Amino acid sequence: MNAAVPVAPDYRELLARYGRSHWWIAGMRGITWAVLGRVNGRLLDVGCGPGWLLAELPPGLHGVGIDIEVQFAVARPIVESDSCNLPFPDSVFDVVTALDVLEQECVEPQQALAEVRRVLVPGGRLLIRVPAYPRLYGPHDLMWGGARRYQREELSDLVRNAGFTVRRLTFANSLLLPISAAQRLAARSIWSDGNDVRPLPAPLNRLLLGVLALEARWLKTRDLRAGLSLLCMAERDA
Repeated sequence: MNAAVPVAPDYRELLARYGRSHWWIAGMRGITWAVLGRVNGRLLDVGCGPGWLLAELPPGLHGVGIDIEVQFAVARPIVESDSCNLPFPDSVFDVVTALDVLEQECVEPQQALAEVRRVLVPGGRLLIRVPAYPRLYGPHDLMWGGARRYQREELSDLVRNAGFTVRRLTFANSLLLPISAAQRLAARSIWSDGNDVRPLPAPLNRLLLGVLALEARWLKTRDLRAGLSLLCMAERDA
């Protein structure tokens, strides 16, 4: 009797269910805020998922999210929209975040960046996060809807060609890279649904969250040379 290939769960539901405290989701939000630094004005979170980043906005900061599916939203306002056709006028946002968006199968990266540039004010900031190292592509990426992983230079060229000046380009999720990379490569040879967002024992979850918190403190002022994710901070050219 042949074993059946596991059916991947809905990653949006997983993000909504576990996103508040899961070590990776919460830890990477901490890294996002560390790299963004002080934020003023209006923020747009493209591909915001349930909206956990919006739920953590500092007091006085106005934010809105867009996603192609809003069924599992935990924050407001979130607009149901395509990242390649943003439903906003030109030059209305001071900051745009696009976290794990440009690798998505349903996203055309150049068009998405053109739309982000359109809605940003001149000099406005863009923070991008994408998965790194194409050689690690596998069940995890398929489960999360990803069609690609990026090399550092590839992401830099993509952003510059879209009319942005790259101000910072760094890896993240570095300390756990050897273990995570081994898991990703091993998953190719076994039947796996790619789901690594499962509840962990509380002590282990706290430990892993602490690892990413250490990286967040480092990334406030310094870059990392390797990691599972790439983060790019850029400014819209005039």
